[in-house]
Amino acid sequence: MTRLTDSEALELLRSRDLLELGARAHEVRERLVPGSLATFIVDRNINYTNVCVSGCRFCAFHCPPGAPEAYVLAQEEIHAKIQETLDLGGTAIMMQGGLHPDLDVTYFEGLFRSIKERFDITIHSLSAPEIVHIAKVSHLPVEEVLRRLKDAGLDSLPGGGAEILVDRVRRQVAPGKA
Repeated sequence: MTRLTDSEALELLRSRDLLELGARAHEVRERLVPGSLATFIVDRNINYTNVCVSGCRFCAFHCPPGAPEAYVLAQEEIHAKIQETLDLGGTAIMMQGGLHPDLDVTYFEGLFRSIKERFDITIHSLSAPEIVHIAKVSHLPVEEVLRRLKDAGLDSLPGGGAEILVDRVRRQVAPGKA
């Protein structure tokens, strides 16, 4: 099996042939990880808040600060969700929320430390825009925020959240997002 050319990849994308896409992905997996072993992660998504100042025009999830339905989960609620995850065989949590104007790096340091003190679980959390926002709210460079969150227990970041790659489009549909 050889790597797809750009034109082959585009053709596969346009064909919307899910079975062919799966077959090609399986070939890559076999090349990179020979044998019949395939693994997966059992995780849970926890939305720690729905408060967001980003103003994305496509989002039906967020609430402005102070809205009656706005929330920030208490640590006890997050811990209960993590325990449920572990009880079901989970090994990781993915926490994401909005760009909350009051949650700085110290909030997340405390949260992640409290999780790591109580649970043996992978913390795969916070999108790239959340990290940039936390840095801005904390008046810190992104690199320092990442270092501090890692020291507090953050294991990895998800890849989503910065999916609008064209600056002009991002300014129109998600004006407050990095």
